[in-house]
Amino acid sequence: MAEFPNTDPFKGYSTSWTQPYLPTSYNPFYTPKERVAGVNAVTEELIRIAAVDNIVESMTSYPDAERIINKIIGDMK
Repeated sequence: MAEFPNTDPFKGYSTSWTQPYLPTSYNPFYTPKERVAGVNAVTEELIRIAAVDNIVESMTSYPDAERIINKIIGDMK
């Protein structure tokens, strides 16, 4: 077979495709939320974690844990 012209259509050709970047996504899940100036996602998450820690520290009892422990103790007797 002759080298030129290429008579085999599957030899020597390649294609590729990439997703174009869209600055505004059509999917609302990927749409960034508006943020307060100077506060990024990491800072927001750290604030949430600190708030949960404060709530747990202020608890005087843990009803769910007590219920589970009482059930286990009751089953053992």
